[in-house]
Amino acid sequence: MSGTAVAGSYRTRLADPVVARTFVLALVGRLGHAVLPLTFLFTVRQSTDSFATAAAAMAVFGSTTLVMPVQARLADRHGQRVVLTCVAAGFVLVLGAAALVARGSGGAPAAAWLAISVLLGLTAPALGPPMRAQWRWFVPEGPARVKAYSLDAVCEETLYLVGPVVAAAVLARGPAWHGLVLVAGLIVVGAAGLVSSPAATVTAAPADPDDPEIFAGQGNSPGPTDATGPTDATGPTDATGPTDATGRNDAPASGGSAAPGRRGSPLGLAGMRRLLALMAGFGCASALMYTGVAARADAAGHPGWAGYVEAVVGAASVTGGLAWGARRHRRAWPAQLAGTLGLLGISLCVASAMTSWWLLGVVLVGAGLAVSPSYTVAFVAADAETPPHLRTEASTWVSTITNLGSSGGTALAGVVVGAWGAGAPLAVAGVVALVAAAAAGSLAATPSRS
Repeated sequence: MSGTAVAGSYRTRLADPVVARTFVLALVGRLGHAVLPLTFLFTVRQSTDSFATAAAAMAVFGSTTLVMPVQARLADRHGQRVVLTCVAAGFVLVLGAAALVARGSGGAPAAAWLAISVLLGLTAPALGPPMRAQWRWFVPEGPARVKAYSLDAVCEETLYLVGPVVAAAVLARGPAWHGLVLVAGLIVVGAAGLVSSPAATVTAAPADPDDPEIFAGQGNSPGPTDATGPTDATGPTDATGPTDATGRNDAPASGGSAAPGRRGSPLGLAGMRRLLALMAGFGCASALMYTGVAARADAAGHPGWAGYVEAVVGAASVTGGLAWGARRHRRAWPAQLAGTLGLLGISLCVASAMTSWWLLGVVLVGAGLAVSPSYTVAFVAADAETPPHLRTEASTWVSTITNLGSSGGTALAGVVVGAWGAGAPLAVAGVVALVAAAAAGSLAATPSRS
């Protein structure tokens, strides 16, 4: 496919001004999530004078975001407008309180920051899953939706290029808590953009107990619809069943039948459980990478350097995501994840041996190339492994479990830094990614079960 054709296909997704406005404002809010990690990490570091406490606070924050699937289920039931408004308001209040605590003289005890981390995690608005839910309303199922998801993943990774640079600028110019105030403003804009969308009030259709997709995969469903937009008030037609990353309607690669007693949860699907286990490993490796870079910068006395290296990773991720979205992938999703996780692991292992910051950034380009494609594969796989009425929650579980893996990786990074030094987390990250890649490869080699 030519570059012009690829660019045109991405522009098509944003041809509708309502879609474009919603997506852009949602990206502003999601930028807040990209700025938050470094600014919150160093806010706690500056307040407590302990990197281990800062890493623990970040881990607690990540682990408490397990409530995000609850947000998704409530949004499916009551619409995004009510749920996002309430959650975002709570998050902004907690950010304001954290900024006030950090501003106070004498710092704050570690227990106070751990409590703030819990509150931040419980109130953090999940802006990515609601946007993907709106994509499902705006864009028909099949190759067009794969393009939309790829565009979404690429733009999100662009934010993780811009976010660390913004955080680095904040850290260079003043105390880190200034970044928390900035994050609060960005979240307000993003939440407002999502709740003002016409898709914000749409709720998921209840499961039909006679629908065979509830109990089995999609192997008997017809091909993707050729519709070009939403067909009714509930969004694009989903009567054709899930598709894979190529737009073809194939059976789940890992077997996706749901147990009758678990019809209301994506976790009742074997394919989803396998996908989530792999994404937990991906999240752990990613967090070890980012926290390891921050630890190196802190040890060097230049915390802002972490933002610039993370920006390099983000730029590579955007490049990888654009290239990934431009191709048709005929392998099943476990094989695709095995490839991206393998690239991530090899790059991190090599990066752990780099002593120069320039060389570190160059080698981590390889890791960045794997990040956005991994997310794209995961979100498309979540659609392929679940029936239509569970897809918003399934997408949220992908984000949540990745965040939970990230929490474990962040906590592990704090321990590793204390035991073996600032350079060790990258090596551990590489090992974790390679183990996950091996597991994905094993799954890909296992015959599908229908």
